[in-house]
Amino acid sequence: MSNAWKAALLLAVGLLVSQCPADERNNTLRIRNATVKIQTTYIHPSYYIPWRMLTHASVIGSGAIIKNNLILTNAHVVSDATFIQVMRENDPKKYEATVQFIGHECDLALVKVKDENFFKDTSTLEIGDTVPELKSIVTSYGYPVGGERISITEGVVSRIEIRTYSHSGKSAFLMVQTDAALNPGNSGGPVIQDGKIAGVAFQVRSGVENIGYMIPTPIIKHFLDDVADGTFNGFPDLGVYTDELENDSFREYLGMAESQSGIIVIRVVPNGAGAKVLKEGDVIMKVDGVQVANDGSIPFEYGRIKCTHLIDLKQIGDPIKLTLWRDKKEIEVSLTAALPPVRIPWFKQFETLPRYYIYAGLIFEPLNRDYLGTWRDWFSNADARMLYYFTYLERDRIHPERKEFVIVNSVLPDSENTYLSDLSNRVVSTVNGKTITRLEDVIEAFKTPKGKYHLVMVEGGYKPILLDAARADQATARVLKNYGIPADRRLDQNSGYWKK
Repeated sequence: MSNAWKAALLLAVGLLVSQCPADERNNTLRIRNATVKIQTTYIHPSYYIPWRMLTHASVIGSGAIIKNNLILTNAHVVSDATFIQVMRENDPKKYEATVQFIGHECDLALVKVKDENFFKDTSTLEIGDTVPELKSIVTSYGYPVGGERISITEGVVSRIEIRTYSHSGKSAFLMVQTDAALNPGNSGGPVIQDGKIAGVAFQVRSGVENIGYMIPTPIIKHFLDDVADGTFNGFPDLGVYTDELENDSFREYLGMAESQSGIIVIRVVPNGAGAKVLKEGDVIMKVDGVQVANDGSIPFEYGRIKCTHLIDLKQIGDPIKLTLWRDKKEIEVSLTAALPPVRIPWFKQFETLPRYYIYAGLIFEPLNRDYLGTWRDWFSNADARMLYYFTYLERDRIHPERKEFVIVNSVLPDSENTYLSDLSNRVVSTVNGKTITRLEDVIEAFKTPKGKYHLVMVEGGYKPILLDAARADQATARVLKNYGIPADRRLDQNSGYWKK
């Protein structure tokens, strides 16, 4: 090789080496310019004193600018927000913003900044197409506690599985585990791979160092596709309870061949997506042609995951094809993806106010997860009967006629109800002989007393509640005045502070 060729080769290598760090710096700068800090002031309602709000507080999170000048972040960063401000790294000004769309079950939200000048000299990030591979490197951008400037950390993808999203606790979706350092304030920030968003940082494992989780692109894209029509509809559910079929003898009893597999339906929820086409005892063998194993798993890019992932990818209204084993025959059925019916909300709710009704000092309220959460260590310390209903509502087919379960929260002492002062946390069965299937039934039932009295029956062996009908209305007015309660009822839970 001539000296001229050697010189040219060395020059090319030198240019390549010098260009790579420059490209990397430019890419990092682009991502930094698309990563924002979010400061939210929020207020939660009280479910124990349902006409009151709790003290306002604030939280710091992160977000990423995506197409259409929207900021992608976590729902828990902006939930129950009364005021939101966003900041860029190199701009001292704080810009007011509002929530455009929010999905609490998938812990994602889109935020819109009111002043378009905020986006001057910023970048836009694209959503990646795939889930990061195991052992691959991802980079987290955000504004965690401990400083004012942006933080950038790298981590290794160590696990990909389906687990419960803790914000609302409503559903379990695909999530990616990484050992990148994630701290309060990182929530909502982009996790990057190959210059694109590979996930959104959203929760950590308590009590363990360097285990954080991100929401992967299939869930992000589902959310973005969902809100494209201007409404967030949510994620569907088959509306069934299932069990694994790993017992060889049980499969033999069902007449299944050794090569066949699936999960067995043990309960079909009334009014759910599968109510009209599925039966107890059906074996779900395939979902949209994908074979379901006896442990309920399906093949995935990096191992196996729960078959519910195939349902999670559907939008409300999409068709779902199932291959079933029924009466020792294989059959095909179709159903439409739908939301699960809810009688007792098992998840935390946001941007909603508690529904309640007060009569003669008795506080009536629907049973839900937020009310149970007013107990410390509620799952151990809340009333046993309410916990039973909450936990086994559908499996044990408890009062299928009830749309919700109304309780007597507590009694506000008054001269008309002094003997009831110890009454609390009891599920209401009837009022004046009328079966209570929802809160509105209580209001209607009190319009027709039993002779001189109102008669309220609660479950659990408690003595009947008797109220003098002639004096009860006066007692209600007196209680509202004495306890500073603005109204005797709230029936619209969406009439709150968060409506613009």
